[in-house]
Amino acid sequence: MRVLLIRHGETDWNASQRYQGHGAMPLNARGRAQAHALAQRLGARGPFASLVSSDLPRAMETAAILGSALGLAPQHHAGLREIDVGEWAGLTPSDVRQRLPDHWVAYARDPANTPRQGGESYAQVQRRAVAALAELVAAGDGPIALVSHGGTIRALLCHVLGLDLARIDHLWIDNCAICELRLRHDRWRVVRINDAAHLEGSALADGE
Repeated sequence: MRVLLIRHGETDWNASQRYQGHGAMPLNARGRAQAHALAQRLGARGPFASLVSSDLPRAMETAAILGSALGLAPQHHAGLREIDVGEWAGLTPSDVRQRLPDHWVAYARDPANTPRQGGESYAQVQRRAVAALAELVAAGDGPIALVSHGGTIRALLCHVLGLDLARIDHLWIDNCAICELRLRHDRWRVVRINDAAHLEGSALADGE
């Protein structure tokens, strides 16, 4: 089984490095261009059995663009959502450090298990994302494309790689980049991480 993990296209909050979480941010013009570039690339790589996205608008918009190129109607799954950032929503990392200093220290001490204030921890995200991946793979009969979010994809990669979730920030996924997994004989292998060759020549944001 071949699974592509695709981060959604850029939003204005990505560009300004603001935490989005479950916020309903749409793609910006560059994000839509990124999605069209990815759609062109995937359309030349052979058929996919299914296309599933997070149910947040930026992921659904990305999936709709991909679906038009792949001839697939996107399905939606809440398990692929980004981490719920709670009170961090709309803030930059600097804002969080200044407004919630004690909370930031606790988070920095244990980023895997400390929920964002009023939101989720990465451990919670990983549990639901791993469950969603298992469900979708069990129901699939061919290559699957999943449109999700940077934090969620990184949590899944930590699981597949056997990497301590505390090291999640050692990984980075660009907007509309691809990570590819292969499942064979009940064993996952990572084929590629953060493949953004289709965006060559485009500036890539450093946002959360």
